[in-house]
Amino acid sequence: MSNKLLALIGLLALSTFSFSAQAADSKPADDPVVARVNGAEIHRSEVVQELQSMGAQAQQIPPQMLYPQLLQKAIITKLISDKGYAEKIQNDKEVKDRLKLAEDQIVADVYVHRTVMPKITDDKIKARYDELAAKYKPQDEVRARHILVSTEAEANDIIKQLQGGADFAKLATDKSKDTGSAKQGGDLGYFQHDAMVKAFADAAFAMKPGDVSTTPIKTEFGYHIIKVEDKRKSSPPPISEVHDQIANQLGQEMAADLVKNAEAKASIEKFNIDGTPMKASSSSDAATPAVTGDASSPSPASPK
Repeated sequence: MSNKLLALIGLLALSTFSFSAQAADSKPADDPVVARVNGAEIHRSEVVQELQSMGAQAQQIPPQMLYPQLLQKAIITKLISDKGYAEKIQNDKEVKDRLKLAEDQIVADVYVHRTVMPKITDDKIKARYDELAAKYKPQDEVRARHILVSTEAEANDIIKQLQGGADFAKLATDKSKDTGSAKQGGDLGYFQHDAMVKAFADAAFAMKPGDVSTTPIKTEFGYHIIKVEDKRKSSPPPISEVHDQIANQLGQEMAADLVKNAEAKASIEKFNIDGTPMKASSSSDAATPAVTGDASSPSPASPK
């Protein structure tokens, strides 16, 4: 996938709202019992809700890795809450105050989802994709293999073997310290110049398809022998690959507009933590989207 277009799309975050394919008020068709505590059932949906409350980063982790801990938390919560209910703590003012705060957040969350989700249409996603694709500037890309070794002497010996007819992919598999690409015969796939450390990229982009290094290329990682397989211009990824990211961006923008409009129509007074009046600010204090670009550092062994 092209990093350039993804940088244009970005990954946006606003408050606790997330615009995934599943609406906030949707319920799983199949919701089996995953535990029983003194006869009381805990359903899978309760564990899923706990996962969703942990935020986007946790949701990137395979659910089966978090499931045992989340299930145990649900069981402990049930055990201890039963003791609290037995003492009528649910009627305590602190409990009611905290429930009201949680209810306000949930109502806001569901309201935003129900207001915004129907507006995120395929036509709007396609229009945004076309807009971003029109801004996309094709970049030169090289597809290359490499063999990484520790010493210049090792690199020169491999170059002699290659000049004698040895198979590059086999030598990469057998000799390269870059174990990731070695499994692929040294293949790094297609990459742009700034995806690799400068010395490596300069050498690769100066070569022609079919060329093999005649001298080792030294970087901070060791000595490289490069074989260029192909050159091309990059192109935007298909819409299917970025559909959900664009939908998320549109949703965050619509949510930001919803908040902005609500603020504009409301009478809002702000006070400092000590209760004194807060000076008026020229800018809104509402949460605003933050664009996350590609912050990864160049690598000699794989594209960004």
